[in-house]
Amino acid sequence: MSKRFIPLLVILISNYCTSSHAQKVTLVTEHLPPYQIIKEDSTVAGFATEIVLEVVQRSNLDYELLGYPWVRTYNLALKKANHCIFSIARIPLREKLFTWIGQVTEKNNAVVWSLKSNENAAKVKSLDDLKHFTTAVNKNDVTHTAMLDIGLIESKNLYVVEHTKSLINLLATRPEIDFIVADDITIPHRAKLAGVSVNLLNRVIEVTNLSLNFYLACNKNTDKDIINKLKKNIAKIHLDGSYEKILLKWKSKMPHLK
Repeated sequence: MSKRFIPLLVILISNYCTSSHAQKVTLVTEHLPPYQIIKEDSTVAGFATEIVLEVVQRSNLDYELLGYPWVRTYNLALKKANHCIFSIARIPLREKLFTWIGQVTEKNNAVVWSLKSNENAAKVKSLDDLKHFTTAVNKNDVTHTAMLDIGLIESKNLYVVEHTKSLINLLATRPEIDFIVADDITIPHRAKLAGVSVNLLNRVIEVTNLSLNFYLACNKNTDKDIINKLKKNIAKIHLDGSYEKILLKWKSKMPHLK
């Protein structure tokens, strides 16, 4: 082979290697309107989704976006390298389990809800009163941890479910379930998903020490270059007006957001 062709061959091989090993991140999330909306064709929309995709695209990363029930989503991000999860609450119990990229939603609050027809709601004056009744939460959700922290016990006064849409269904169909824990912003969407009128629900008490700050977080073994790019760009969108622009688009769907 003539020596004058060697540099070209090296360039072609280099380009092939670079393209075949392009950085790729797998994004996993759950159906939680209006933050994440998994459509019938399996595509994912929503406020938090738009924030995360803006960050990933600015980072020039190839990506795959997958929507699953919360437990599967959480376990994938926990166990698989280059997998990142949103929207996930950042709490002390999870701090060392993930690499935290940055905040993707505004602050939100956790609230205990019941049916308006449930007479036990009037008996709850403090969170400690929940110990006398049965409260349902999503497994591995921040509300699950919060209820354990105040002293509720699984299979006694704490009922744990794996699917978000099951919570309000439980209130409507299971008389032994007195309360659920959800936030103000997603409760109308949860009710719609369950086929239950939000007007049948009663806001019992706010969990004032449980601020639901939602984040983008990645598996601890995710490529460091991917982590650095994501952190850099999530910080930028909070500074250049991009975050506010996307928030304004979705704010009408989040009536309780101030």
